[in-house]
Amino acid sequence: MSQRSRRIGLPWALACALILCASNSLSLAQDKGGDAVPVEPAELDQKPELIGREVIVDDRVSFYVPRTGAEPDELRLKRTRTLFLVPRALRPAGRGRATAVVARGVLKREGAGLVCVVSGLTVVPADLERLERGVANLAAKDYETRSRWARWALARADEFQDEPLRKRARELDLEALRIEADMKTRGVDAPAQWLAMARDARQRKLPEPAAGALAHRALRARLASARTQADFEKLRGEVLDFFPAAPTDRASAKVDIERWLIPYANDPDNAYRTAPPAARQALDRRLWADVMEQIHLHEPTADLQAAADRVSILAAELPEKPDLPNRLLKSAVAKARENLGGLRLADARRLADLLRDTLHEPDAAREILASWLKIQRDRLSDTDAEGPVALATLHEELLQDHVTAIELLRKAWKADPTSREVAQAFRTRGFRKVKDDWVQDDSAARNANEPTPTPATGERSQSLRGLTADEVRRRLGGNPDHINYIGARGQMMEQWQYLDTKHVRFVNILHSPGDQRARVVADYTLPRASLRSPGPPR
Repeated sequence: MSQRSRRIGLPWALACALILCASNSLSLAQDKGGDAVPVEPAELDQKPELIGREVIVDDRVSFYVPRTGAEPDELRLKRTRTLFLVPRALRPAGRGRATAVVARGVLKREGAGLVCVVSGLTVVPADLERLERGVANLAAKDYETRSRWARWALARADEFQDEPLRKRARELDLEALRIEADMKTRGVDAPAQWLAMARDARQRKLPEPAAGALAHRALRARLASARTQADFEKLRGEVLDFFPAAPTDRASAKVDIERWLIPYANDPDNAYRTAPPAARQALDRRLWADVMEQIHLHEPTADLQAAADRVSILAAELPEKPDLPNRLLKSAVAKARENLGGLRLADARRLADLLRDTLHEPDAAREILASWLKIQRDRLSDTDAEGPVALATLHEELLQDHVTAIELLRKAWKADPTSREVAQAFRTRGFRKVKDDWVQDDSAARNANEPTPTPATGERSQSLRGLTADEVRRRLGGNPDHINYIGARGQMMEQWQYLDTKHVRFVNILHSPGDQRARVVADYTLPRASLRSPGPPR
């Protein structure tokens, strides 16, 4: 068998049987010499072992020369140098019109060349006609015979550069492929069979969209049945293998394929085959995006920061999935809320930031922070003086809850009435000690929620809450007159004091672990007359 026969995967004996059926002449295969060897024409010149054996050859006719007298006629075929000697008794009628024949005879060496002494000769129709005759009466579901005829015709078309034959063979091959795919809807793994057929179709270079349509049929079925992260990861590799341009083809994500979505959902194969090229590219991209969406939704998220990092790239990676980032964030937030008490301060802040700034749920953000702080309050010991001070600052910073902050400071003072840190925390909030209690100055209480005068001018200014130290300096026109420091449980409060002739402005800046930039958590003024000295409160 020639390399070409092996490449097309069609056994020559089977091809010969098809040819004989098509020519309606089975006598050659039924003769007593049933051990004749079907061979490709070119093999006659290349295989010495065929000499002395009876062979069957199918080829197009180059020329036929009838002889007179007892001499046999001479037949030359297109694809071999071997001379065929045809007895006059086998001379075909209308020989001048013969375009193709099936010849049977014994191969012999004669001088420097080879001859085949013909014992049987059948004129067959032209290849295209033979193909049509061969498939005319096939059963509607007989894809196997259609496929064999198609491959035989493709091989002949390649040999003879016969474009009409090639075109018809491709059509027949596609027809066989569709029939086979429809037949393989039952079984252990129909999508796997469809995908194997799609790969085979692409390897055989069948015209698109045949392979792509069958691949969509297989991969969509796989996506519908996938359940685990491993399933989706495997599917990603299969989509990437079949449609390598899909991940980077973001332009196709903008193509309007609305009219194709319902037909595609009902029958991916047929919709893909009938869609125009631009829509097919967009469907390739949509398949990739749908698989990636499931991967992101099923991929475990280590923490909120990891979720935020993933979300930040999704808008560029999957623009056709605009709601996916919020879905991922909501999933991560829900998991974090289940373990709210186990979150560190930085995680609680991040959770609230995501709710407020990204998901635009400020009430939920405040609720998260309030719940987290309550959990921390419930964990405080009655003898702990340092913990309430830190929590008081967090209530002011996170919730602007001055009332609860003071309650916590009173709890701390009760636990340790000698604590300098607690006393300083009261003083920085405008309280003064009266006997064994801490009382807020009336002027401080009145000014707590009022605009603050700028020290240099006495004019009222907006609150500085949330600003960084550099922003405060720019807003107030320079450095503070005095600075105090209070530390508790890893946090440090830095209090800046700005003096003018009548007021002292207090700006409390909180330094917390995990925060890259400290920010203002409290900003208020007191009259200088209410203070014991113009310097730092004691």
